[in-house]
Amino acid sequence: MKMSRATYAELLPVLTERYGRRGRQARGRILDEFCEQFGYSRKHAIEVLRAKLPAPGGRPRSGPVRVYDADVLRVTKALWLASDQLCGKRLAPALALWLPFYEAREGRLPVRLRRKVLAISPATLDRLLAPARAAQPRRGLCGTKPGSLLRTQIGCLAPLGSSGA
Repeated sequence: MKMSRATYAELLPVLTERYGRRGRQARGRILDEFCEQFGYSRKHAIEVLRAKLPAPGGRPRSGPVRVYDADVLRVTKALWLASDQLCGKRLAPALALWLPFYEAREGRLPVRLRRKVLAISPATLDRLLAPARAAQPRRGLCGTKPGSLLRTQIGCLAPLGSSGA
């Protein structure tokens, strides 16, 4: 027999608290009752009853507070593209050099935003720019392409099988 969402929301905290305070045999009886009422498998019922209850007042926030917002991403992405898509380790010190030119072109940044852009770490830059990296075409590390001209030049310098004497 399925229960309504409101009944489920009322009973779950009570059953979770009871389940946490009981011994092995009592927990087994609570599980049997829970599975019968809600139609859950036993393993899923154990997971639900052992889970922590959500904090009152909506969805709980998980993880650290986000420091770098969309404005920081906009500035760093523009500088990353202008610098030929440097990695975070090289882009972090380059931001201080490129930022005056960005401000001359786009306008003066607020002091708080400027400080955030200059304080960002290489690892954070890599995390922030990961979606942009995936969207942008990959740039090669070398401008030389292995072509027939290069191959013939290398081939005529030292033919295979010949000795120097």
